[in-house]
Amino acid sequence: MSHSELARRVGVSRQAVSLWFQHQDANLQSRHLLRLSKVLGVSVEVLVEPLPCFQPAVLARLRAALIWDRLYPDLDDFAIALNASDPRAIGRFVEVYGLFAAEKSLGKSVWKNFPSYKKHIHPARRRELETLWAWNKSQKAA
Repeated sequence: MSHSELARRVGVSRQAVSLWFQHQDANLQSRHLLRLSKVLGVSVEVLVEPLPCFQPAVLARLRAALIWDRLYPDLDDFAIALNASDPRAIGRFVEVYGLFAAEKSLGKSVWKNFPSYKKHIHPARRRELETLWAWNKSQKAA
């Protein structure tokens, strides 16, 4: 959703929305906060909670693990690709964190969709994960 569309739906100017995105301490009127909550489908509490602050060292480790080959320009684009169920992003995430951790973050579809994204995982790691995936599948069948 663009800033203009969000502004239209909430009933504020595009400039106001732009300011919200530029400043952590944006001063939202309560009626705008309620409309924003409704438009985005999240609680007001979620909107007013501060975002987690990652230390530079943590961000550097995430970049090194997830976007080392510049397949995605930055972590934001990687997160957007994950949210859009991009098989390359899911493959990368599973390659780095494994199937069980990926399930905790991305849901059970990680197991179900493994055949569709496994080709994006490095061959050595893919073989390990294929073994685990087959074992998990046999456990559920039993």
